[in-house]
Amino acid sequence: MKIMQLKRYVFSILVTAFLVIFTGNAFAAKNPSRNIVDGKVDDTFANNFIVTSPYWQVDSGSYTFIAVSHSSLSGMASQIGVKINAITSAGAAYDTAESFTVTAGSTQRVFIVPTNHATVNSTTITSGAFLAGTTDFTYGHIRATPVATHPWQKHAGGYPTAIGHGAGFRDSTTLTYWGSVIIEANTTGFAMEFVGDMNDSTTPAVTFRFNAGQGATHTAQTKSGDCDRINSSGVNLQ
Repeated sequence: MKIMQLKRYVFSILVTAFLVIFTGNAFAAKNPSRNIVDGKVDDTFANNFIVTSPYWQVDSGSYTFIAVSHSSLSGMASQIGVKINAITSAGAAYDTAESFTVTAGSTQRVFIVPTNHATVNSTTITSGAFLAGTTDFTYGHIRATPVATHPWQKHAGGYPTAIGHGAGFRDSTTLTYWGSVIIEANTTGFAMEFVGDMNDSTTPAVTFRFNAGQGATHTAQTKSGDCDRINSSGVNLQ
């Protein structure tokens, strides 16, 4: 029992260390933004557009599994694009970043695996997204960003009638991220922690106005009844 407690204690120290070391690299060098029309500039986002996990690993006997789920909450677009990048401890991309769309009520599986993994690959799991690199022991952090250029702008069709497929905010921080590092020899592993998704830090709801009519967009107008709210999520590092 004491040995198990010691292992857990050591592991908690390691995870904390990784959080401290990698957080600086995990986020863009931009302070959090509260501007609903803010978005991607030079392929970077403000910190509160980003979801991160401090640790992943692969080697000849382990791989990493991540699931990204769309909970179909009010205000979420029915299709939300996500770009996931696995950054190594050396600060380089483990493989080309994977981009995919998560549809309402569905879950997208993501696998970070050694090259040419015999059982976990795109042939055996055709619906998965794969980041595949070296078979050497490699570790680092995860960085997930929106595909949408301005994820806090409401994607809408006609208004006020049903605004169509995809209506809502295409903010990838409103999705749910979960995963684990899998140790294959004994089919065990440990859970990953994600920072910045809908289950984590939040900012106060913002109320704003927008024009009615086809292709409604946000403006500063204050017509009665033409208001909407967004409950933003994401990490709030200063």
